[in-house]
Amino acid sequence: MLIGLLRFVAKIIMRKDWRFVHDRIAFELSQIAKEDKCSPSLAAQLLLVSGEDHRHGRHCGFDLYAICRATWKRVTWQSREGASTIEQQIVRVITKRFEVTVRRKVREILLAALVAESFPKALLPSVYLRVGYYGWRMDGYSQACNSLGLHPKYLSLGQAASLVARLKYPQPRVMPGHRVDQIRCRSQHLLALYQYHKLDGTYDHLLHQPIYIDPVTSGFARSLPGY
Repeated sequence: MLIGLLRFVAKIIMRKDWRFVHDRIAFELSQIAKEDKCSPSLAAQLLLVSGEDHRHGRHCGFDLYAICRATWKRVTWQSREGASTIEQQIVRVITKRFEVTVRRKVREILLAALVAESFPKALLPSVYLRVGYYGWRMDGYSQACNSLGLHPKYLSLGQAASLVARLKYPQPRVMPGHRVDQIRCRSQHLLALYQYHKLDGTYDHLLHQPIYIDPVTSGFARSLPGY
């Protein structure tokens, strides 16, 4: 009831912003359908959910539990912890609004709730992977794969982990040693999360489409439906 009211209000007060976000997501999904061989791999999608939003299949666009936990840690321990969902990060990247303000965060949450209502959950990880920033000359999934010498759709788990890790630790033009260590540690963390999440239902909402393993690369792949 409350979520429905929030979405109703958001559509009224943020009509222009919502149309912009909606149309961009619809465009990205149409591109995924047209460029199936270059669409984000299933391995990257799974690891993205593990690392950025493991309750993705269960929340309404924003994760109230994560928000409360991050707020509590900020108040009691003066430590910062991320609470943004995949929907929120899609909104942030598309709108290019990164200022650290309560107003921006509330706006982001409301738009994320509309995203979750309007688009299938299973397709949103692909959208974020397509528009995310991975580092210098890696603005988006295709550029990142080209720069790293990876096939967009056929990635091993290790390759996907290294790629997704760059969403948290973007690769600079000249890679310093500490950033190499950060990416490596993040990759290992994502792989460890995968081993746990593949058994607990975290990925169930992503696995409704046929899955196969490419016999040449042993990489994961999935046929995404058109939009």
